[in-house]
Amino acid sequence: MLLKFYHQSYQELLDKLLELQKQILAKDIDMITIKSMYEEVQAIFQHQILSVRLDDLDCNAHRGLEEGRSLADLFEIAVIRSAQTEIHKNLRLLRTELLFLTTSRQAQTTERRLQKVQEKIKDLIGYSQGIISQLDQ
Repeated sequence: MLLKFYHQSYQELLDKLLELQKQILAKDIDMITIKSMYEEVQAIFQHQILSVRLDDLDCNAHRGLEEGRSLADLFEIAVIRSAQTEIHKNLRLLRTELLFLTTSRQAQTTERRLQKVQEKIKDLIGYSQGIISQLDQ
């Protein structure tokens, strides 16, 4: 089973994403706070999650099926890797959407960009929750 630390890192990522979502949904959005929160989310993902290889978390990671590693362990790692790839991609897309939101001048454009940012955050929350539930099993 994966280490408790890894679970805690994803829980911290999820908590920061929920805070970011709350800021985006606020009536008066503060772009400085939002950018800062995005950087915190990015830092958690880069330094706490991606810096740890999934194979290093499992004491049997160096083994394949023939050496005692279960198919369930291999599947779990594959699912988490896939979700990590999606999180990484969506974080980059979120950064781009935040840049577009910052530079938008017309109310209609701002509203569209805000909606895109909300969708990206929702996707990131979903992936984080999915990984946490996978780790809970």
